Amino acid sequence: MALSRFTQKILVRLHIALVLMACRAAGANNNPSKQKPKEAQRDLGSYFNMRLFWKQGYKWQESASEKKWCIKCASSKCPKGSGLKIGQCDKTDWRQHFFFDDGRVRSRRNKDVCLERKGRSIELSTCKHSFNQIWDSLKKDEPFQLRIPGNDLKCASQHHHPKDGEKIYMTSCKKSRISQSDKWVVY
Repeated sequence: MALSRFTQKILVRLHIALVLMACRAAGANNNPSKQKPKEAQRDLGSYFNMRLFWKQGYKWQESASEKKWCIKCASSKCPKGSGLKIGQCDKTDWRQHFFFDDGRVRSRRNKDVCLERKGRSIELSTCKHSFNQIWDSLKKDEPFQLRIPGNDLKCASQHHHPKDGEKIYMTSCKKSRISQSDKWVVY
């Protein structure tokens, strides 16, 4: 049974409201004995690069050969306020290293900052449990879209065939899908 468009919108809004309530509840606890451990003490697991998903048949910049493009901080030390851009994958470049952390994407270069949506932009901001730092569909074993929880319309991408140095921002998943740049993989 297919759901009506109206019902789908209601379900998306309900999902967003539940995520917001969970974020507020996590941030509202001021009792030190019940707070989560400080971020620096938490085991963040192993780091990884986030590479644009590519498969046989994709054609970027008129080339059918595989290119490995990864997300990286726009600034060398990944400070608060830095944007994100795309660059050739380099497993030794700490600006390209990230962790998954409670639905957030945290920088390895500067463990105090996480990817945060600010309108159409994506910036590194001090990690907190805010809705704008929570990402849906984070997966380590298969391609995923970096998108707003409960919303499959906007994804993190550069929204056309990738080129070195292009800014990553929130854009239409549909446009990104047409240019085959809407999915990422752990690399």
